[in-house]
Amino acid sequence: MTDKIPPETEQAFAWVLHDVFRLFQRAWNRRLRESGLGISSAQTRVLASLYREGGITQTELAEETEMEKAPLGRLLDRMEEQGLIERRPDPTDRRVRRVYHSARVEALEPRMWEPASAMFQTALAGMNEGEVAALMALMGRLKQNLLNDDAPAPNAEDDGDASDEHPRERMAGE
Repeated sequence: MTDKIPPETEQAFAWVLHDVFRLFQRAWNRRLRESGLGISSAQTRVLASLYREGGITQTELAEETEMEKAPLGRLLDRMEEQGLIERRPDPTDRRVRRVYHSARVEALEPRMWEPASAMFQTALAGMNEGEVAALMALMGRLKQNLLNDDAPAPNAEDDGDASDEHPRERMAGE
């Protein structure tokens, strides 16, 4: 157990974290626009999720991307029209369609990393490899703490539905 963190330090941490996230989003949106790839940040969230775990349902994708199902459905319709994703029937349940990234995205993937890499180079400027490794280790601890806090209580009633587990929880050991 760590020492109690003073409230002013907690508040400063919260604001720095908020600002970093907001600035990352702004930089990412700008770099995507400048890249000429013709994809939005929301589309990159979907594509990143599909790269990690393709062939997931729209419900699973909504949870993974933290998007509401209806707006995600409209986004997927546009992405399908653009040839970025494919929806295929589930082999075991004909009521379900699974979402996959398309072959077109495979060809775009190297170009998609260019704006991301440029953004990370800017964000990590002036840090050496050891500092970046330490930052990653600390962020990993933050992530694990939050995943532990988000996990159901051990005595919680289990309905046996593993689909309630957030996809990132399955990868907590990353």
